Amino acid sequence: MGRPALDDKTLSAMRGRLAEATLAIYRERGLDAISFRRVAERVGVSHTLIYRYFPDKDALLAHARRDCFLRFDTFVRTREITDAGMFAHFHSIAHAYVAFAEEHTGDYVLMFSTEQPPPDRYPELLAARQEMFEHAVAAIAFYVDAGELVGDPRLIAHAFWINLHGLMMLYTARQLVHGCALDELVDPIIDRLIAGGTTAAG
Repeated sequence: MGRPALDDKTLSAMRGRLAEATLAIYRERGLDAISFRRVAERVGVSHTLIYRYFPDKDALLAHARRDCFLRFDTFVRTREITDAGMFAHFHSIAHAYVAFAEEHTGDYVLMFSTEQPPPDRYPELLAARQEMFEHAVAAIAFYVDAGELVGDPRLIAHAFWINLHGLMMLYTARQLVHGCALDELVDPIIDRLIAGGTTAAG
C-alpha cells in the first residue's frame, strides 16, 4: 500500500524547509556541496524522503532559487520610492537592486547562474521571476502613460534589467577593474537610460 498523498500545506512547508537547508549549505560550502544526503542531514530527515518533495537536485535548487527571487522582490519593493517623481522612483529601484546583489551576493549568483536548467521548466520559479519583472514594467508604463517617457514599457524594462544585471555580474565576478567603482556607475547608467526616453518625449 502506497503512502497517503500530502496535503498542500504539508507539501509547501517541507519544500520550504528543504529549500532553506539547501541555501544554507550553498552559502557555507558552495553549489557543489549540495546533495540530498547533506540537505536531509541538515533538516533531520531521511535522504530518501526528499524524493517525495523533489524528483531531483535541479528541482530542489529551482525551489531555492524561487525563494531567493521572492526575497529579492520584497527587498526591492520595500525600498522603492513611488511618490517623488520618475527619476527618484527609478533610482530607488536601481539602488535596491544593487543593494540586494551586494548584500546577498551568493544568492544573486545562484539565481542567475548559467549552470541551471531553463527557468520555464519550473513554473513556480518562472512565476516568481515574472512577477518581479512585471512590477518593473508596470512602473515604467505609469510614466509612459503620463507622457513623461516614450517607448514600449517592456523593452525599456529589459534595457534597465540588462544594464543593471550586466553591472552586477561584473561586480560579483570582481571584474570592475577599469577605473570606475560600483557606486560611481549606478546613477549615471540610470540617468542615461531615462534620458533616452525623455529626449524622445521632448
